[in-house]
Amino acid sequence: MRKAFQLISNYYLVLKNCWFVILFMVIGYFAFCRFDQGLDILTTLSLSATGVTFQHTIMAYLAVSWWSWQTFRSARTFLHFSHFNFWSYQPAYSIRAQVFVPRFLAMVPYLIVAWGVFIAHGKTDPFFYLLVSSAIWIFVFLHVRKQLIVWIRARKPHWGRFIPDYIPIKNGSYPASFIWSKQHSWIWFRMLVVVALFAIVYYFPISFPRYVGSAAIVLLAYGCWLILASVLTFLEKYLRFPISFTVVMLLFLFSFTNNNHELRTVNGEVHRPGLEEHFTHWVKNRSTGDSLNVYLVMAEGGGIRSAYWTSGVVRKLHDTYPDFTTNMYALSGVSGGSLSLALVAATHQMNPDEQWRVSREMLKEDYLAPVTGALTFQDMLQRFLPIPVYSFDRMRVLEFSWEQSWSSAAPNLKGHWADGFVQSFSSMDMPLVMLNSTHVESGYRAVMSNVSLTELDLDNIKDLVAETGQDYPISTAVGMSSRFPFLTPPARVKTPDGKIWGSLVDGGYYENLGVGTMMDVYEYLLEISKRKQLPVRFHFIAIRNTKTSQSEEPVRGLFELTSPVLTFSNIWENTGNLALERAQDQIELRGDKLTEIHLIREDHENIPLGWYLSSEARANIDRQLEKISIE
Repeated sequence: MRKAFQLISNYYLVLKNCWFVILFMVIGYFAFCRFDQGLDILTTLSLSATGVTFQHTIMAYLAVSWWSWQTFRSARTFLHFSHFNFWSYQPAYSIRAQVFVPRFLAMVPYLIVAWGVFIAHGKTDPFFYLLVSSAIWIFVFLHVRKQLIVWIRARKPHWGRFIPDYIPIKNGSYPASFIWSKQHSWIWFRMLVVVALFAIVYYFPISFPRYVGSAAIVLLAYGCWLILASVLTFLEKYLRFPISFTVVMLLFLFSFTNNNHELRTVNGEVHRPGLEEHFTHWVKNRSTGDSLNVYLVMAEGGGIRSAYWTSGVVRKLHDTYPDFTTNMYALSGVSGGSLSLALVAATHQMNPDEQWRVSREMLKEDYLAPVTGALTFQDMLQRFLPIPVYSFDRMRVLEFSWEQSWSSAAPNLKGHWADGFVQSFSSMDMPLVMLNSTHVESGYRAVMSNVSLTELDLDNIKDLVAETGQDYPISTAVGMSSRFPFLTPPARVKTPDGKIWGSLVDGGYYENLGVGTMMDVYEYLLEISKRKQLPVRFHFIAIRNTKTSQSEEPVRGLFELTSPVLTFSNIWENTGNLALERAQDQIELRGDKLTEIHLIREDHENIPLGWYLSSEARANIDRQLEKISIE
């Protein structure tokens, strides 16, 4: 019994010293085995595929091998600088724990990704077996690593400088100078690799992450940060100064001065028509004396899932209602819905077929890889810098990726996504476009609109252009509405004189459908129509993509952590339902019409919220588009 307890105690002490390595494994497990977006990425990885899919599979394998090796090296580094006060009884157990734990930890990255691949595909496949076998072989390799080093250095002396010298494990800690004398060349080499990867991601923020794939870019980042942690540990021991504690304190202090998530603006005069002027002009240009259908479209948030679904539904609406294209007056979106509605506005003058083509060209791109690459590399580095580096902002990388995709999909069309939102959509013949975000400091809706909303009751709504007096690129305007937690950061907004106006986050914090903004506009349009005797009838269209029901299974484990997260997630999805239910009575009471169009998803259909859809996820949505019937 005493031996068993001592064995467990020894392994616990060793694992505790490798907590930073284990932290990345926990993050990796949730990223690739629990989150829908990570699982959707893994569905695309296959050794039997061709083209880009095969390329991403190989890159993911190389990247997880990189993570595995840095896991081993970092664990060994932490243990080299650790002193263990093990029991004197059976001291061999303590050495065995220090030898075994790094080898075992090196296996785990392969197993995490293998398990994610199994969950994503619902079965085993060649890539799964490659990952599992690699986990076994890395353990075997590390087991005979000492013998290999001795054999190579004895037989091939000129290879010695390319192979790190073996440093045996002991219960006491090594001085940093000894580690440096044995492996200084490899420490420099590892640092150069890290610098090179950071530089590549920074200078090629879109093309490189897309080349290696979303899975690989995250796995590469894990390895890089493990190296940096190892070097930090080495410096702390070498300088005999509490660098780790100092870095933590600096992170806190720098957070007051290094916010680099500032919105980009567009120079030039900002002129928008008033809502009454715009609506009156719009109706008179279309009215024939009979009652005019006025379509008011609302698109729910949900990342690229929402954008892809919304674009398909808009195409169906063109086919269902002959007057939809010309009579679509107002668009109100949140998050991914805002992305799709901005596409609708940007392609407003195209015929439906061309509009469909451009939308599909843009929405098939991988936007997750660039933003996660920027998140895990340069924007993470920003946290350690005292001043803001705006080019490190991951949201700007996402915006630039939208602009690049637009240029590829519609190279000859005016209204590039780097141009001003108001400037591009200021025509009196354009529909009213409202992209909803949330003002952090007040909790109110902040709306980016091409038409002035100052005529409305603005008690709980802020007209962003009127508040700041500035125009923003189309991509930035969409980004304001799409800043959902963690993946994309809150935006800092400044006035022309440099004062901080406030911060913006995703519109879904307030309400995830944009129905509140549309109802405010609707009430005012009703008053205008009555006063000016405009012959109109309003038709609301709510494009939904979140599930209509959630599991009510009780929370069991980690309830203090999971309860707030699940509550926030469910409320996020339910706000649109509650707002629409309240609005429906008012709409029908006035004799107008409301149509809801839902993306119906089975539990096994992984159509994730995020910025990437696999071909399988797009196929699931396309099947729904074929089935839906719009009345």
